[in-house]
Amino acid sequence: MYHLKNFEIIAEIANAHQGNPETAAKMAATFSKAGADAVKFQIYFADELLTPDHSRFEHFKKQSFAPEAWADLLPRAKACNVRVYCDVFGIEALSIAARYGADGFKLHASDLSNNPLLDAVAEAPGRVFLSAGGATIREIVHAVERMLKAGKRPVLLHGFQAYPTRIEDCCLARLAWLHEVFGDSCDLGYADHIAGDDPFARSLPLFAMGLGASVIEKHVTFDRDARGVDYFSSLEPEEFQNFVNDVRHCEAALGGRPSTMSEAELAYRHAVKKHWVAARDLKAGAVIAAEDLVMKRVEDAPGNPLPREHLAGRRLKEDIPKDVRLSRTMLETVVWALPVARSKSSRLPGKALLEIAERPALAHLFERLKQCTIVDRIVFCTTTDKEDDALCALAKHAGIDVYRGPSDDVLSRMVGAMGVEAVDVVLRVTGDDILVDPDYVERGVQHHLAANAEYTDLKGLPSGTEVEVFDGALLRELLEAAKDSSGTEYLTNYITDNKSHFRCASLPLPDCHIHDWRLTLDTPEDLGVITGLLEHMAKIGKAVTYRLDDIVDYFVQYPERLEGNASVRQKAKPITVETAMRWNRRPVSSGGMK
Repeated sequence: MYHLKNFEIIAEIANAHQGNPETAAKMAATFSKAGADAVKFQIYFADELLTPDHSRFEHFKKQSFAPEAWADLLPRAKACNVRVYCDVFGIEALSIAARYGADGFKLHASDLSNNPLLDAVAEAPGRVFLSAGGATIREIVHAVERMLKAGKRPVLLHGFQAYPTRIEDCCLARLAWLHEVFGDSCDLGYADHIAGDDPFARSLPLFAMGLGASVIEKHVTFDRDARGVDYFSSLEPEEFQNFVNDVRHCEAALGGRPSTMSEAELAYRHAVKKHWVAARDLKAGAVIAAEDLVMKRVEDAPGNPLPREHLAGRRLKEDIPKDVRLSRTMLETVVWALPVARSKSSRLPGKALLEIAERPALAHLFERLKQCTIVDRIVFCTTTDKEDDALCALAKHAGIDVYRGPSDDVLSRMVGAMGVEAVDVVLRVTGDDILVDPDYVERGVQHHLAANAEYTDLKGLPSGTEVEVFDGALLRELLEAAKDSSGTEYLTNYITDNKSHFRCASLPLPDCHIHDWRLTLDTPEDLGVITGLLEHMAKIGKAVTYRLDDIVDYFVQYPERLEGNASVRQKAKPITVETAMRWNRRPVSSGGMK
């Protein structure tokens, strides 16, 4: 029997067998003798992993073994006095690994939102490894919770393959962060992928041990010069044996906020992340059932995959052929606009009610939003302060619904406005940005849906003309997860400070509309610039119907009028605003309005 040590070393065979089962068996024997506690194989079938038109489809098809090969290989590997683990990339792969005696199963980061596979692994006998490289914190939380519910204590493996991964992309400090978030419920491991011939190849994992990793995974090969699959990161038998000795020495010596993905890790995530695709041809008008969806890798898929629960039960607007990735542009969607304003202002008191071109500023904003045909409902969000009664009266006169909430918590007001209603997409519109362009609202929402984003910005447009696009569910989650939501006047910072773990997008803009112009309403100088603009629009018969092209034409004709507020600076975010998240807290369930 093998001896259980404090630190487990896994020899990752992966595809180094080059598609030959006999080579795989010999590797298991060789690296068990070199000191591995476990060996690991990858079990997959091309049609379970990728869409048929994926550029890597034929590669994986050639590399995969038939079921009968695994029936022979796994028992032979176990006979080498090591544990045998398997990466499983689908239900069929899992069933084979379990049938032939695998001691544990590893789920790739691209499957951490694949509920059917997660649940099947959770119910299978054996240890569970969850790959965290390229996964957002919320995807990890989702997978961990499903394992805990089944009574499993999973191992979170940090690390990703960039052929090879550069030392500066390894981010070992992520281990300490994962320990802080999951240390009570998970063990940690490190899957090392730096170049096998790098002088640091044997020592880097030792640092991971000091940061809490109790499992170390290393790629192996018989001969790196043969340049086989994953040779970049692999150790040869003698190197691996020396590495094992290093780990054991380190083990004896040890005794008994790095949350942002690098560009390389994001690229890796984009390349390998699975998306929900149609399991069969689906017709317009059909309500999507869970069995209509299957997770596969999609070549050059834009944006991010949606959670399955955001798709199942939704009605399709168009026909969807089999194996086509689903995005929310294909679904019936509820969009609300939530303009947020209050009377209190340190730089321009009462600005929302100031008359501009014979119309209160806030009334002008309402008229602009009413032109947004993609918006199903507008709810004005303000405070319970007495001084905001006049704003509520103005909104009601304009036929706009009103929600009143805490004066010091913008996010709480927005979530309160949604109440228990099922709101898919929310436009956050600040009361200072009265020049919102209806056409860009439409473009922003459509881009948001196509990218399967949960936050989309329109940065690059003149300030005062843009909106921010949020998923309603994200706003609810932010309110629940934020350590302090009292700073959500600066709501954007809660996204940008945690950007790696949200599905974010930016609307591409034409050069003619990208201008660093200050057209927001927050100071007397701003009031002068905007008044001149809107008086001009009224004169040309476009008092509230102008578009961004009209604004650009105006300032091209009268560039000197931009000098009126050129010296004004945006109000700085207070340094006391706390944007950290409690990631291991259960998100609020999707709901909405009273």
